Amino acid sequence: MDSISHILIGAVTGEIVAGGKLGKKAVLWGAAIASLPDLDVIAQPFLQPAQSLLFHRGPTHSILFCVLIVPLIAKLLAVIHKKTGQNFIDWIKLTSWCLFSHIFIDCFNSYGTAIFYPFSNFRVSFDCIGIVDIFLILPLAVALVCFIFVKKGTKSRKIIALSAMLLSVTYLGFTVFNKISLDQKIRLRLDNQNINYSRILTSPLPLTNFVWLVIVEDDDGFFSANYSIKNKGIDFKKYFPKNHYLAEKFNKNAEFIRLVRFSKGFYCISKGENDEIIFYDLRFASFDFDGTADLDKAVFVHRLKMNENGELIMEHHYPKRKVNIEKLKRYYHQIIND
Repeated sequence: MDSISHILIGAVTGEIVAGGKLGKKAVLWGAAIASLPDLDVIAQPFLQPAQSLLFHRGPTHSILFCVLIVPLIAKLLAVIHKKTGQNFIDWIKLTSWCLFSHIFIDCFNSYGTAIFYPFSNFRVSFDCIGIVDIFLILPLAVALVCFIFVKKGTKSRKIIALSAMLLSVTYLGFTVFNKISLDQKIRLRLDNQNINYSRILTSPLPLTNFVWLVIVEDDDGFFSANYSIKNKGIDFKKYFPKNHYLAEKFNKNAEFIRLVRFSKGFYCISKGENDEIIFYDLRFASFDFDGTADLDKAVFVHRLKMNENGELIMEHHYPKRKVNIEKLKRYYHQIIND
């Protein structure tokens, strides 16, 4: 999830677990602790491009990392706040809930979270909620505003926190059900259209769970479409050839192997200028709010070429994406229009 989501979840969790004794400090520490795993981004500039993609949500998002760091943070906070009445076990509870909430919620979107590291490189991704989802964070944001006006230690404050968390968790459950239902509909639609396929990927667009990107793989490429829960129409007109043969010379390169692993195989290749190869990861919908996987709007695009020494040079290309009123209106109509 995005940083704001983690901050809000941590803040409300802090209030639930320790708000009675710590008041605002519980909210602040909850937000800070819940943000800790994402400090892995500090190391990314020092890593190779594909390596940095896998490092994010890697070691610092593992169960082992949380287990090891919880007592250290709890001990530090117990020393800092000796006079609060919070003992070491209380700090263990606060730290555990906030850290584990972070890696738990990250498992529900498409990026992938290596919770079993270092025992396994498998990245958990349920693909059922966007990196940013306003319906998930809205109750938490409202609760945080309410905390400003409600005194610490009051019953009302805890009721607000629990209610907000219950609404967000209920919505999270809805996203899981929504994805399962959507996957069934997509498979039925593919069968009715006599489209042969090996895998499908469904992933919600940013901000909501009501418009989805659908990628369908066959032997030679990928169909792409978007699906609106309101509209229910889907047409697999767009097709992207895999062209994986264009990158055969990179197949034994460790960095290229990492890039393929990150994409989970949902990638296609095109040929650029001067023997340059362009790698497109198709799993992430564009922030242009049109629900398509147009290659020029792909979020993760890498340009690959060999230098004079036969070494792979990989450059992450950032597409030109702008969010404006017209795009937001188009996105809104995708949600509400029949």
